[in-house]
Amino acid sequence: MGISEAAQRAERAASDEPASVLTRIGLTGSTLGFRHSALVELVLFFALCMVIDKQLLLGDRMWGVSPHPFWLPVILSAVQYGVREALLAALIGSLLLLVGNLPERSIFSNVFEFFQEVAARPMMWFVTAVVLGEMRTKQIFERAKLEGELDESRMREQSITNEFHRISKLKDNLEARMVSQMRTVVSTHQAARALEELDPVSVLNGATQLVRTSLEPKKFSIFLLEEDKLRSAIEDGWTDEDQYHSTLDVSSAIYQEVIGKQRFLVSARRMDREALDNQGVLAGPMSNPETGEVVGMLKIEKMGFLDLNVSNVENFRVLCQWVGAAYANARRYQDADADRVTNPDHQLYTYSFFPKQTSMLTNLARRLKFDVCMILVRIANPDEIPDDKKRLIPIAVNEATQVVMRNTDMAFDYQKPGQEFAVVLPATPADHMPIVREKLLQAMDKHVLSKIPEAKFEYQVQVLHRTQEPKE
Repeated sequence: MGISEAAQRAERAASDEPASVLTRIGLTGSTLGFRHSALVELVLFFALCMVIDKQLLLGDRMWGVSPHPFWLPVILSAVQYGVREALLAALIGSLLLLVGNLPERSIFSNVFEFFQEVAARPMMWFVTAVVLGEMRTKQIFERAKLEGELDESRMREQSITNEFHRISKLKDNLEARMVSQMRTVVSTHQAARALEELDPVSVLNGATQLVRTSLEPKKFSIFLLEEDKLRSAIEDGWTDEDQYHSTLDVSSAIYQEVIGKQRFLVSARRMDREALDNQGVLAGPMSNPETGEVVGMLKIEKMGFLDLNVSNVENFRVLCQWVGAAYANARRYQDADADRVTNPDHQLYTYSFFPKQTSMLTNLARRLKFDVCMILVRIANPDEIPDDKKRLIPIAVNEATQVVMRNTDMAFDYQKPGQEFAVVLPATPADHMPIVREKLLQAMDKHVLSKIPEAKFEYQVQVLHRTQEPKE
């Protein structure tokens, strides 16, 4: 930083407190190097002195007053503004004192004595202006130097702070990316393990998690092939405003292309875009590559623009085959296991045994005249329960029902195994069902909710057969 710049900085800061006042009345700035405020102050002071001298005193420019009043502007200008304004004050004071106001020379004094009498005070004013003004100027320069160093320190501090924040942000982003990658690996591993399950519901849950972690779509669905129709089993991210079809029959273009021709549809291709008909951006058959059996369709309705790339399209193909093979194997196992009376994992009666047993009990109740009632138990929030805890629910439900049931009562897996359960109560009067339901709620709180607090259940009482209609 140059000397002139330092001087200007210091001079501008020489009187910080009145600066705002001077700005408001327009006295900031300078002319020929002299600040306007100093000029105004000098003009006012000397004009006031001249008026006082003319009106109240002898009109001799206060020649005989000691100390002379003109000392005041010289000293104040030197202390306040520096050497230039102080010299200007000394010059104006000297001119006002001497011009047209020289005293008469005495006959007893020589030239040197007369010169000393006339020039003594102006010379002292100039000497005082230089000495005090230079001291003030030195102080101004030192202050300017300190302010410059302070500004540089603040700039360095700000640069260091900004760099620290930038590096800290980069560190946080790297940590978040590492954590995200670790979570993706863990989630993919958990989803892959779920696909190895022999329960179709667990396979679909694992497929849902695998699609989320692998492709990161905003909306997707899994359709199952049932009686020449595709019915949605998973609708992830769908809202009430969406107009996606949950059922597709053989007349739809998507069904014909995906199931009939076993083609993968990509909205980037014009022909495929017409077949998709605004129902998605990707669609493909879930098939077993070993047998060629098609079990359903995986469809992506919405995903990021940059995510629709060649890599993700190939990953989508692999997922369709992987999920299709896992679901086909689970369904074959379920079909082979359908003749079992109880599930060996949790000892509940299987749903395949439910229709036969309830039909037999209903017929027997008509002949022997007793009531047959049932309590349906459904998980209200299956998507909010981790898969590892979801597997524990049937076991805990079996423990709870054992507390409530008699030897003649039976607990079944219902239409959605692992998520819906039915407790059949033969020879239990329908009027007593509120009591039984309350006991079941207490048992569920003790044996199920204590282990899986995230689970929420819905209960529904049904009467399969009533020996006598209730009185109105």
